[in-house]
Amino acid sequence: MNRVCLVVCLGLPLAAAVGRAAGPLEAIRSVEIGSHRELRVNGRPFFPLMSWLQEPQRYPKLRALNVNTFCGNHGVGAADMLAAAKAAGAYAVPHFDPAAKGHENLLAWIHGDEPDLPRTVSDAKVTPGKGLRLNNSTPLYRIVDGVTHSWSVLDPLAGAEVTVELPRPVTVKALGVWLTVSKGLSVAKEAAVLADGTEVLRVRLAAKRGRQRFDLPTPATFRKLTFRVLAVEKGTNAWGSIGEIEGFDAAGKNVLLSPPYSVPRTTPEKLAEQFAAIKRADATCPVFVTFTAYFMDEFKKFGDAERKRLYPAYVRSCDVCGFDVYPIYGWNKPEWIDYVAKGTGRLCEIAGPTRPVYAWIETCKGTKWVRYDQQTDVLPRHTRAEVWMAIVRGATAIGYFTHAWQPKFSEFNCTDEMQAELKRLNGQITRLAPAILAPPAKATIRMDLGERVACHSKATSHDGAVYVFAQSLALDGPVRKARFAVGGLKAGTTIEVVDEKRAIVAADGAFADGFAPLQEHIYRIEGMK
Repeated sequence: MNRVCLVVCLGLPLAAAVGRAAGPLEAIRSVEIGSHRELRVNGRPFFPLMSWLQEPQRYPKLRALNVNTFCGNHGVGAADMLAAAKAAGAYAVPHFDPAAKGHENLLAWIHGDEPDLPRTVSDAKVTPGKGLRLNNSTPLYRIVDGVTHSWSVLDPLAGAEVTVELPRPVTVKALGVWLTVSKGLSVAKEAAVLADGTEVLRVRLAAKRGRQRFDLPTPATFRKLTFRVLAVEKGTNAWGSIGEIEGFDAAGKNVLLSPPYSVPRTTPEKLAEQFAAIKRADATCPVFVTFTAYFMDEFKKFGDAERKRLYPAYVRSCDVCGFDVYPIYGWNKPEWIDYVAKGTGRLCEIAGPTRPVYAWIETCKGTKWVRYDQQTDVLPRHTRAEVWMAIVRGATAIGYFTHAWQPKFSEFNCTDEMQAELKRLNGQITRLAPAILAPPAKATIRMDLGERVACHSKATSHDGAVYVFAQSLALDGPVRKARFAVGGLKAGTTIEVVDEKRAIVAADGAFADGFAPLQEHIYRIEGMK
């Protein structure tokens, strides 16, 4: 089957949404990107409503919830994933596989997940000696991280040996050792220090907290420092730990100090190579990528300068970009729910004016990062609010994260109430997709929900009417009256409140409506652009 190349469409008229809710989607002949972030399938606007990393056996159930796109392979090849998507009447976004190129249900390819996910590294290479069992939660680089109240577990402590390899030679006149002294732990009481394999110091250690400083008989120059435990004061446990090892030069500077820092697991340069390779093999298909939320100012995994360098470079290596932030599921902080809005808006800025942006939305609890009995429930109203936050801020696709690790692992942990809401919400978005994805309205529209009450709105022009998608971002409190100032709106105009079986009569240049916390309303104003 022939597919046209990926292009940016300018000024094409909007038509009916591609496919019907829960019905089979038509075969893909072309996928294009329009001028206002919308994906277009066969020339018509399409709003992807995606699930993440699901077994193909679950595709029919997800399709019944009006999910229309399955994203990410789950232990199957792209061809099998696409066949299952076709059988369910939906599209798929697998990892690149040249054998699947041109499949009639292939919406896009996707890069490996979260290339920007930080990993911690240190300029000092710290390696264990023979027989030492490592504890991943207390990495060995902590021995030289400068944080004396952190520690690296040495198991067993008796005979333990670690070697610190530095990027360049240093000269040391004295050493400092910080022990961990705690009930039940073994404690080092004698140790030897080797510089590039030659013993330069042998010391007795006191079972106490704080720095124990030792002058070397003569200054030692080296790149590799080995700390070897010769004798221990045994505790209930065979393991013990070292808080810090320091090496002081003639000026008193700790030249072993190597604070860890974060780097992304995939560099922008590597992502660019992967993107170019995909495009050389298949220029007809857009390429997706999902980021963490660490491009946001609210997170400090990367410094300001590093964020400004990384993310513009990353987005140049995709056609469509998205992100995941789960305020309740991931952080147990319902008060952060507006991070979905903030993150979507910020990613749209980074992505530029035409690149589509999507957001992954939480749907359940069960994270592995918070004790299950302390987790806040993710309710249908939370998911609904987050979806509309993302859409109002510019998202033209939505994905749902449904996995749980507690109390037992499940790829799909949505309650019956959540499933009912997903079906309703996805059906509504599918029906309204031509309006959601339409060009911005020419009329100026401003929403005001009162002093210190956050709100936002998005206005588009479609089929001879202006659509206003508006939402309160208040977390709690009473129903509040919002006032909308609309340029050119005539008094007496009837404004339809979409899907609510009611209407509002406008005043001259304005109308008003009530909003409960996190509530959205959709308005259709006939005869405006």
